Amino acid sequence: MIPGPSPNSSGARRGGCCSGRGCGCLLITAILIALCIWGGVRACNSLKTWVRDNLSLVQSSATTTLTSALGELRAKGGLQIGWRTIDTHLEIDRTTTVGAFGYSIPVGAVHIRIDVPGNRVQYLIPVDPPWQIHAVDGATFLLTLPPPEVNEDVVEVQSDPAKFRIEIDNDWAEHLIPSGGDVDEAKRLLRSSVIETGKSKPALAEVRMEAREVAGAFVRGVLAGAGIASPKVIVLFTDEANPRE
Repeated sequence: MIPGPSPNSSGARRGGCCSGRGCGCLLITAILIALCIWGGVRACNSLKTWVRDNLSLVQSSATTTLTSALGELRAKGGLQIGWRTIDTHLEIDRTTTVGAFGYSIPVGAVHIRIDVPGNRVQYLIPVDPPWQIHAVDGATFLLTLPPPEVNEDVVEVQSDPAKFRIEIDNDWAEHLIPSGGDVDEAKRLLRSSVIETGKSKPALAEVRMEAREVAGAFVRGVLAGAGIASPKVIVLFTDEANPRE
């Protein structure tokens, strides 16, 4: 008598190793997943390489173009920002003395006060130290440059005597009259006083805002001329802690 199959034999086969077709499907799926991962890694690395190489080309182009533009500005002393009108005030004190027995004895003093409106100073951004440009991405650039300053070679001092307001005070020696030399000395000091006023913090604070806009517009134009579409420029002065647009 031939024994029949055990009641549990069929179930044992179904619960054990997978069938040949099922194992093959899993293997193919695993291979496809591995290929996708491998292909994705390669594609990602290729993209990183392309971005790096492309950004390097953009950086090189931006640096070369800016260096050439600064060379043209160097002859002008820098990038001109604009003019500001400076009203200034001067005071001159002169003490008159007489000599007696080897001593100088003061006999009076003259105090001259001069208010002069309508003087003008020009501001510019120097090209030295050289400006630095860094490509953040293909269209965004960080520009680092010196802060604006007074162009001391171009200072306009009021030349119309009718606009000068001169006040002269004498102390107890009313007979002392200031000489023309005293007034001339005050006028000679006017230019340095205008420059000093132009360099003051309140004056420079206003100029810096305009300088940031002018420098950004200048560099955007330079980069656009080099073929960089719609460049964005963030301007940072060398004496600032954080960049601002």
